[in-house]
Amino acid sequence: MYLGDGPLQYLVLVTGCVSVGKIGESEVFRINQTTFVPLKGPQTVEEERVTELRKLFNSGTFYFLWSSGEDPIDATLCTQKLQQNRGTDNRFFWNRLLHLPLQHYGIDCSHWLLRVTCGSVEIRTVYAGHRQFKAAIFSRLSCERAGTRFNVRGVNDEGHVANFVETEQLIYGDQGDASSFLQTRGSVPLFWEQPGVQVGSHKVRFSRGPEASSPALERHLKLMQERYHDTAIVNLLGLNMVGAKEGEASLSQLFQADQKRYYESMPHIMFDYHQECKGGNLQNLAKLKQSLQPIFERHSLFLLKNQQVLFEYCYKLVISVQTFIGLEILALQLEALEPQTKPQTWTRFEEVFRAMWVNNGNEISKIYAGTGAIQGGSKIMDGARSAARTIQNNLLDSSKQEAFDLLIHGGTGNEFIFDLARSLLPPHWSVLPADILHGLCSRYAEFTQPLPIRIAVGTYNVNGGHHFRSVVYKDSTLADWLLDSPHQDSAAAR
Repeated sequence: MYLGDGPLQYLVLVTGCVSVGKIGESEVFRINQTTFVPLKGPQTVEEERVTELRKLFNSGTFYFLWSSGEDPIDATLCTQKLQQNRGTDNRFFWNRLLHLPLQHYGIDCSHWLLRVTCGSVEIRTVYAGHRQFKAAIFSRLSCERAGTRFNVRGVNDEGHVANFVETEQLIYGDQGDASSFLQTRGSVPLFWEQPGVQVGSHKVRFSRGPEASSPALERHLKLMQERYHDTAIVNLLGLNMVGAKEGEASLSQLFQADQKRYYESMPHIMFDYHQECKGGNLQNLAKLKQSLQPIFERHSLFLLKNQQVLFEYCYKLVISVQTFIGLEILALQLEALEPQTKPQTWTRFEEVFRAMWVNNGNEISKIYAGTGAIQGGSKIMDGARSAARTIQNNLLDSSKQEAFDLLIHGGTGNEFIFDLARSLLPPHWSVLPADILHGLCSRYAEFTQPLPIRIAVGTYNVNGGHHFRSVVYKDSTLADWLLDSPHQDSAAAR
C-alpha cells in the first residue's frame, strides 16, 4: 500500500468467518474479522487509513470459498464460466493486489492465499421429493469502478460503470446438475455526478457533454456484449422532465439516444419504476413482464445437465425488478431441472428465493449507500434509512472511499502519482500497484516523446453573434467557421 511517505506491506489474516453454506464440495465463508500483520516491523504511519481498510474487510461483505479436498470453486466465476474452465475474473478479484508481492518473489501460495470477492451470498437447502437442491443467490461487485454512493457515479473512459454488480440465481442439484440465471446492474454509462451536500432529492450534473460521453458508453456496451453475449437493457429511470426527476429523465434520454446509435439491435426497455410502482405498488410490474416476455422466450438461463451448456442472458436492473424477473425465471429453471415439479415444490422455492432476494438487495445497498435498500413498502423504515443515508453519504463516505481505493489500487485516488499515471500511461495500467506506477512515471522520459499540438477554442458565439434570430440561418453549422469553406474546396476540385 502506498500512503504518501512510502510503501507499507501487511499480511492480512482472516481471523473470523461464518459459513454461509456449501455448493458441491466447496463451502462459502463470510469474513467478519481480520488482523493486519506489518511485514516491515511495527507501523504507526497512516494507521487511520489502515483502520478504515480493516473496517471494510470486517463489514461482512467479503466472501471466499474453501474445500478440504479438491480445489475450491473460484468465487469470481459464475457457473457457466466455471464449466468453460475460464481463469479468475479480475473484475471480482478484490484482493488481487495483496497477492502480487508474494507472486513477485515466486512464492507458491495457491493453497493458502484466498481469492476474496465483495458482494452478497445467500444459500438455502430445499428438498423436493427424494432430491436435495441448493438454492443460492451470488452477487459479485466489480472492483473496476467501485465506490460509495456519491463519490463514484457514471462511467469512466475505459467503459466501466460505477457499482456494477453481477447477480446469479442458482439452483444446484445433488446429482451435479445446475441451472443459473444472470442479471447485472450498474450506474448509467455516462459522465455524470451528484455533487455537494445531499439531502432529499439529488440533483444530477453532467461532468462531460454528450459527445465526450459517447466513446465511453460505446466501450461499455461492447464490453457487455463480449462478456455476456446477448444483452438486453431495462431502463428504470424516471421520464418526467419537470421537478425532482428532471435529472433522471435527461440521463435516460441521452442514454437511449447513444445506445441506439451504437447498438440499435440491443433491446432497450423503458419502465419508469418510481412512477409505475409508486407507494410500493409492485403489481404494476406485470406491465414490465409484457415487454420482457419475448426476451424470456428467446434466451433466458444457463443449464448444466450432463455437462451440456445451453445459453445465458443478462439484464441491467434495481433490486425490486431483479426480484420480479428472478421469480419469473425460476419456473423455467425448475422445469429444466425437474420437468415434473409439483406445485408445493414450486411454492417452497418461490418463498426461499423471495426472502433471499430481499436480503441480497439490503446487503448490496449497504456496500455503496451505507444502509439497506429503500423499497417503498414502509414509509417509516424508508424514512429512517433515508436519514441514515444522508448522514453516511455526507459525513462518512470519504474515508470509506479511501479504503476502497487503498484496497484496489494500493493508494488513494487523490494521490498525485495516480493523476500523473493516468496522463502518461495506457488506461488499463492504472490498476498497477502504486510503487510500480511511481517507478514508471519517474522514468517517463525514456518511453515518451513530446509532440506539439494546436488547439482552437471558441465560445458559443464564435460566429460573431449575428443572425441569431434569422430563420434563414437557424440551421447553419459551425463548419464554415472551423474549417476552410467547403464550397471553395469543391470549386477548386472541379
